[in-house]
Amino acid sequence: ASLESALARAAEGQGRVVGVVAEAGTGKSRLCAELVERCRSRGVAVHEGRGVAHGRLLPFLPLLELLRGVFGLTEQDGEREARQKIAGTLMLIDPRFDEALPLVFDFLGVPDPARPAPLFDPADRQRQLFGIIARLLKALGERESHVILLEDLHWFDEGTGRFLDTLLDAIAGTKTLVLLNFRPEFLADWMKKTVYQQLPLLPLGPEAMRELLDDLLGRDPTLSGFPELVQDHTGGNPFFVEEVVQSLIEGGSLQGGRGAYRLVGPVTELHVPPTIHALLAARIDRLPERERRLLQTAAVMGKRFPQSILKRVAELPETELEDAIRTLRGRDLIFEEVLFPEVEYAFKHPLTQ
Repeated sequence: ASLESALARAAEGQGRVVGVVAEAGTGKSRLCAELVERCRSRGVAVHEGRGVAHGRLLPFLPLLELLRGVFGLTEQDGEREARQKIAGTLMLIDPRFDEALPLVFDFLGVPDPARPAPLFDPADRQRQLFGIIARLLKALGERESHVILLEDLHWFDEGTGRFLDTLLDAIAGTKTLVLLNFRPEFLADWMKKTVYQQLPLLPLGPEAMRELLDDLLGRDPTLSGFPELVQDHTGGNPFFVEEVVQSLIEGGSLQGGRGAYRLVGPVTELHVPPTIHALLAARIDRLPERERRLLQTAAVMGKRFPQSILKRVAELPETELEDAIRTLRGRDLIFEEVLFPEVEYAFKHPLTQ
């Protein structure tokens, strides 16, 4: 309800920023993904940028992802085609962007040999870029409702972190909702701005835990005592709950289908790893060698990875690659996130990566 309210206010020209804050595994990415899906189904434009675990060493990685989405760039685009897309978008918004094209081309890694970017010292270059990007995003938000999703701010590099100050100022008075998510240890000065609203997610209580397990497992008599065991081990973390269930299914302790599982053997004999990391490691160790290596290859590529690039890097025959992907999807470790213009997969949770 809070997110829908913020979206409605943004659509009225009261640009809003919402930060979803929670520990790893408590559902912040899923909550944001559900809103994004609803927005896209309504025809609302959504552009995204994500932090990755090694992202602090990669300058502007989330900002570059965001801009590639705005300009519609794909891995298949050559430099000339990429420049045409960038120029077409910018010039359609405002012909005065023409003078900014060389710097934008250079920033996105497609410099124009005929129009090299002017030389600035690093601080001036960054200031110029931030100003150009802010003008672009402000213009988009003035024209139509627009959502910017930035995930895992705790992994953002310093430069992208500084851009957030500029972004929050730029969306004032526009139809833009900036949706952020991060862990509780992340703090920033822009959180004091009036446009910002924080939405904390708390662990599940016993009643909500019971509802989740009812949906996943059902209420077979053999499951008596199981919810209490899961609550004790997971502390109400919904991601941990789902991983515990999936691990027990894969290990044969739970048999049946969604909403209709039964427990094989007494609850007291169940072994549940004490942490999410240990549980995920155990699940990954149970994978066949081919699937485990493919998962490791994908992890290097980031939270999201196009199938075309995975195919080139993994060096597997197409049929084997498809079989391995099907297995990883079946084990609920990755999911198909984007179908067009090319198929992209994503890890179900950053901890899997």
